[in-house]
Amino acid sequence: MTGDLRQDGELLALAARGDSDAFAVLVRRHIRSATILATQMLGDQDDAEDIVQVAFTIVYERSSSFDIRRPFAPWFFAIVRKLAMNHRAREIRRATLLGIWQRLRGNSPVAQSHATASADAAIDVDIVTEEISRLPRMQRACFELVAVRGISIGEAAAMHGISESTVRQHVFRAKQALSRALGNENESASLRGAQRP
Repeated sequence: MTGDLRQDGELLALAARGDSDAFAVLVRRHIRSATILATQMLGDQDDAEDIVQVAFTIVYERSSSFDIRRPFAPWFFAIVRKLAMNHRAREIRRATLLGIWQRLRGNSPVAQSHATASADAAIDVDIVTEEISRLPRMQRACFELVAVRGISIGEAAAMHGISESTVRQHVFRAKQALSRALGNENESASLRGAQRP
């Protein structure tokens, strides 16, 4: 957040009238959360930053048509989500076409991906990281935003287009799963210690 106390809608209305400073405040206020959201969806920081730049360009271009009586964040994050989903769909299509082209040339990447997956599976990770990776996608996303990155419940809800109570549920369930996993791990460690001569 910036020190500017003006509401998002007011800043956007000023930006629509050519106030670039007001738009800069809006960008600084939301760029971090938007980049986290896009990175969660795409798994790539550079792609996420590109998506967020495009999203802010769209916001600027449509600023004059925005209804300032409505909250800005849900509208903005919906733009980010749509751009990220479109980008991901394009990447999937591109990878599919590349796979077909490589098979036609007799250079299938299947063996390479199996080798990579085996190497990844062999990596020894701590119990928390492993358990977080097992959480359902939305639980993991909400837990990361709220518990790890310190994003507010309200902002996390706006980022994913869900209610605040749903965010709270996801975070609560994620914490429960992690507590159970840590409890089981501690219990296993105690048993291993007790079995030593």
